[in-house]
Amino acid sequence: MKAAIVGCGRMGWLFDEDPLTKKPSTHAGAYTLYEKTDLVAACDINTTRLNKMCDKYDIPGRYTDYREMLDKEDIDILSICTHNHYQICMDATKKKGLKAIFCEKPLAYNLKEAEEMVHACKENNILLTVDHTRRWDSTFMKIRELVKEGTIGKIQTVKGFCTVGWMNGGTHLFDLLRYYLGDVDWVQGHIQPDPSTDPGGRAVLKFKNGVMCFVDSTWKDYVYVGADLIGEKGIIEGSGMIRSEQGIRVRKAVPSKGESGVYELEEQDIDSPEWQPPLIRALEDIIEGIEHNKQTLCSGEDGKAAVEIALAIHESHNGGNVPIHLPLRNKELIVKSRFTSFTRDGEPLEVKYAE
Repeated sequence: MKAAIVGCGRMGWLFDEDPLTKKPSTHAGAYTLYEKTDLVAACDINTTRLNKMCDKYDIPGRYTDYREMLDKEDIDILSICTHNHYQICMDATKKKGLKAIFCEKPLAYNLKEAEEMVHACKENNILLTVDHTRRWDSTFMKIRELVKEGTIGKIQTVKGFCTVGWMNGGTHLFDLLRYYLGDVDWVQGHIQPDPSTDPGGRAVLKFKNGVMCFVDSTWKDYVYVGADLIGEKGIIEGSGMIRSEQGIRVRKAVPSKGESGVYELEEQDIDSPEWQPPLIRALEDIIEGIEHNKQTLCSGEDGKAAVEIALAIHESHNGGNVPIHLPLRNKELIVKSRFTSFTRDGEPLEVKYAE
């Protein structure tokens, strides 16, 4: 299938220029390596990045206006790797022959636009998939399997952690938690202001299955994304970066060796999942979804739900830290995602391995 990319930044291709990352970690890298896709065009207003990416991946179509690209190119799958996705997505849904849109997170900056994007794709029979990458990552897929199998019994409480920014790092975490636990009932949160458009903070999520979750998106001098799931019979700890190392630790209740009649936790040996590129798995999922007319592991609805939770935390904070029940009524609230969660102020991180 013929693919095109709008946005030649970090997720477009630059992460794969980093010698430390597992490959592929970008849309361009995945399309190039996957045998069922052919990357035929790319677009970016930064011509230096555009030309460097196209030279590296031998991409014939080069554009600085995505509308021109949509008009001239025959495209089956469109990746949107810009910061703001709404207008590009809405324009792309009018393109004849387009089968799928693979959109970076967060899906949109407010709930109204997210709903319009989901609706427009549905109306035009375009498969919308959001790149909450952990859904295709073997580590987090294994954790979900352990949860569903009841390895630690009924989940009671969860502690979730992510890089700073409720829209940037937070939507990744919220999607992961929904992947494990299902839909959220209500949200109560606090914002810790910083100079960016997208601060972090702390919040409590109450899931419809009764699980209570505490989440932390405050600035730290290190990266930690994941969740500790506490169950009746044990604890699963799972975290890591999608471009680096991940880890799973399972501790289950066993008879105590130091006190009669009680149980304590003992670490268990588990089969560590073999790493496979999540973005290749995502492309496999997208093509299967096209061919069999079914949703992917992270649909537009899933992307919208993650945005809704982030916005609900802001709504809770603005209202005096009150609980906000979902669905969120205020669909006009806008929170612009910070460029990166890896700097204190949210400004773009200088990349030393590529211009």
